[in-house]
Amino acid sequence: MLLSIHTNVQPKAAKFMKPLIVILSSFLFCSCANMFVTSSQVGGSASTATVDAKDFGSRVHMVTSCGVGAYAPKAIYVRPFCIDTAAFRGDVADSDGEMPIRKALTPVQFASRLKEQLEKIAPTRILRDDETPNVGWLVDGEFTLVDGGSKLGRFFAGNLGAGQSFLALHVRVTEAATGAVLYEFDVAGGSRLQGKFGTVRAAGLGKATPFDLQNAAERIYLTLSPDAWRFGARSDVSLR
Repeated sequence: MLLSIHTNVQPKAAKFMKPLIVILSSFLFCSCANMFVTSSQVGGSASTATVDAKDFGSRVHMVTSCGVGAYAPKAIYVRPFCIDTAAFRGDVADSDGEMPIRKALTPVQFASRLKEQLEKIAPTRILRDDETPNVGWLVDGEFTLVDGGSKLGRFFAGNLGAGQSFLALHVRVTEAATGAVLYEFDVAGGSRLQGKFGTVRAAGLGKATPFDLQNAAERIYLTLSPDAWRFGARSDVSLR
């Protein structure tokens, strides 16, 4: 009799637990602190040249990239992002008097984080105001919003969305030699539903903006890399 009851109850418990695990996993995924590309535009390039009589259809022959995106630059140059028109609020500085300094130094801090990430693609350096590259890619842009959120809000109800930080910026990648825009996109995100304990990607009760800047730099690298994770790559297994 006991064995019969056990075998009847166990499948019901397993049936209940499966959807519960799916719901909890979905909630955990959605609550992860991260940055995402919210909109993007891919630039194209074309050149024209006259052709001889053996070509037909037109006097002008168009050479295009066939929709293939730019990749493998010889070098990457980062210009600190413009921040003069960005909204700056929340727990970013320790006092109102320090806020203008934090705002002025945020582009420098982000340029350093971005350089570390883009060096995985090609040799990268940060430009000074009077420097202009003539080879490779130039990466620049503008900050739109830097919101450090509230440590107090994250302490009491961070897992419900209170006190969350937010960062929004516009990224532009141009070909240094021609000035042609190769990629242009917006990046946005923040601490999301992180509570007081935080994670490796969120500050918890610390300053959230440095984490958001790091997450944004990583997202830009992943966006510009053709195959950052190399999922599916293998060396010795063949299909049959």
